[in-house]
Amino acid sequence: MELSKLTLDGISIAGRNNDVSEQSFNRLIDDVFGVICVHNITKGNQNIKSTSEITAHSSLLSLVLEAAKHNTDSTSISSILEDCKWDLSRISAFVNKFQDEKEQIQTKLSMINTSFDSIIDVQWRQDFVIKSNNCEKICEPSYIVSLKTWNPHINSTKDITFSCTMEQLEDLVLKLKDATKCIERNAV
Repeated sequence: MELSKLTLDGISIAGRNNDVSEQSFNRLIDDVFGVICVHNITKGNQNIKSTSEITAHSSLLSLVLEAAKHNTDSTSISSILEDCKWDLSRISAFVNKFQDEKEQIQTKLSMINTSFDSIIDVQWRQDFVIKSNNCEKICEPSYIVSLKTWNPHINSTKDITFSCTMEQLEDLVLKLKDATKCIERNAV
């Protein structure tokens, strides 16, 4: 897990008693985990007012999300916090809270859809275009392709329909064959 220098500086601010008091630190930790774990989204904690607390809040939020994303263990998080000069009481409070909420955070992260829909069905038909509004005579085949896609995250299907010429359809088929070959090569 890699964190930027700016994020590490913000984490260091959260560990310093002169920048963030113990009471503010506890409120900060509760708010960071509350923003991620609570179902209703608020505009943040109105009690966080200083720029150092705002910086610390965003940096801790980045740390929590990255640690959950990479399934980081508590010793690695403790090591990062020790490098940022946190005292042991703050480290243990943060790591304990992270361990308590880690599974819920990972579940929320897994719900974020970063994948494409899957094609589950293809239908096509050939039409013959005799003439159009712009030209008198065309006399060429046209293909109408209908793709049925499925999104597993929201469990819904969608139809995508388009028309193309024979050359465009041949180009599409060649590109799909190339993609299939790449997938087969990378799967080995």
